[in-house]
Amino acid sequence: MMNMKNALIPLCLLASIVILSGCIGGVGGGGVTPGTNGIIIKEFGFDYSPIYSGESTGLTLTLQNVGGEKGTLKEIEIFGVDAPAAAAGVLTWGYGTGDSFTLTGIDQELLPPDSTTGFEGEEYFQEWVPESPTGIKSPTTYEFQTRIKYRYTTTFTGKIQVVDDSYLRSLPADQREALIKVGGVQGASVTGGPLALTAASGRHFILREGEGGTARAIKFKISNVGSGFPYKEPFGTDNLYKITVLSNEGISCNVGSDVTLSRGKSGVISCEFTPPVQGTFTNKVDKMFSVTLSYGYYVDSSASITVNPVVE
Repeated sequence: MMNMKNALIPLCLLASIVILSGCIGGVGGGGVTPGTNGIIIKEFGFDYSPIYSGESTGLTLTLQNVGGEKGTLKEIEIFGVDAPAAAAGVLTWGYGTGDSFTLTGIDQELLPPDSTTGFEGEEYFQEWVPESPTGIKSPTTYEFQTRIKYRYTTTFTGKIQVVDDSYLRSLPADQREALIKVGGVQGASVTGGPLALTAASGRHFILREGEGGTARAIKFKISNVGSGFPYKEPFGTDNLYKITVLSNEGISCNVGSDVTLSRGKSGVISCEFTPPVQGTFTNKVDKMFSVTLSYGYYVDSSASITVNPVVE
């Protein structure tokens, strides 16, 4: 009978992963460089290859959270080979009773790296022991595909520096242009993950005499910087590339609304904030805010194995 194991592997020390994958901040909304993945496929492969017809070997999958937020593993699929639950046949890969190449309803939380302690993100381990088809007449290579689905969030935090237009004109040209380029957003940070947020340029943060007290629009660009694609649950054609605005603070971004990324790669959120009335502050004033996106995300990988005939 085949064996199947899964375990949540304890955190281990590796500071370099934390540095590359944690919450990374920068000056200005356009200068933020977040981590580019959430839960990754760290390993997917066979114990050895080639094997002989009718022989078993281990197939190992290791996942790890390398982003800046807690992730929740939802589903593991193995596909691309003829492997029904029925008894193994000439063209069928077999596996033990009770084992499955598709695992659903996992709901396993994986913690991200911890920059304060230097711990790596948590891992998830899965092993199958499939049995190769019988009756192979010549060396045959099979490719096993895997798709991992998980839940993740991305949070953008920063401040909009609302300025008096006369104060803006008093700044050196390079500082003035830099502020306009990031739409007045300063001290921005984005939690590491497969989706990134950046503030759009504009003059919405500049107040002239008597202005302020009413809502103004500010846009944020969403970029898919990970190795897979987002989706909204339940997974399906209608929900591919969709994400949800989960929450925000100090700014209005249509909480609960869906945003569809073009070709799964980019999209725009239109938000509003209300600056104070010009003249009620001196030169400039900061308004703190945050925007959080919630989404499913899937990543794929493959592993090949060669099966040789048994010479009798």
